[in-house]
Amino acid sequence: MIRLQKIRYFTFLVVALSLVAFYLLDRAKLKEKVNQYESDILSIEEQLSNNNLIMDEINNARNDYTDIIGIINSHNLSGSQLMNEINRIKLLANATNISIYNLEIDPKNTFPKNYQELLKEDINLERQTLSYNLKGSFIEIGKFLENLENSDSPIKLQSCSIVLDSLDPRGVIAQLRFATYTGIKS
Repeated sequence: MIRLQKIRYFTFLVVALSLVAFYLLDRAKLKEKVNQYESDILSIEEQLSNNNLIMDEINNARNDYTDIIGIINSHNLSGSQLMNEINRIKLLANATNISIYNLEIDPKNTFPKNYQELLKEDINLERQTLSYNLKGSFIEIGKFLENLENSDSPIKLQSCSIVLDSLDPRGVIAQLRFATYTGIKS
């Protein structure tokens, strides 16, 4: 009988210790899974935070696009407005004792073809150029350019090249090119 009790006792002890060991192993695996879930949650939260930053960047880009289209819109000229600008430029040149020649309006769209193909959205924007040459002294041409840039003209200087005048040793020739924008949808 004692022997039977000892066998029962040891069997019970082995079963109890086995259950405790299984419990501890299961608890360790469960804790490992909990830690894995917590790290996954932190990773997802970080990705969501980064996505918020990306959304902020997208919104900023959209706002910048709207601002730039607004600026370009302010440079939008119709035919009559362009003629008024040319007359104003001629008056400004006469006031600063400069002669204008080779006035040319290029009605072709000067945006590069590959730029237009990159656009996902058709904004019907065309860039046209107005170019002319100025002849006078360097200081007079400088004053003219300064007055023109300080005015609220919708045409903006795109390029300027100044060379010495071969016929006038004290004079220079400035080749100016301006950009105007047309066809903008508001």
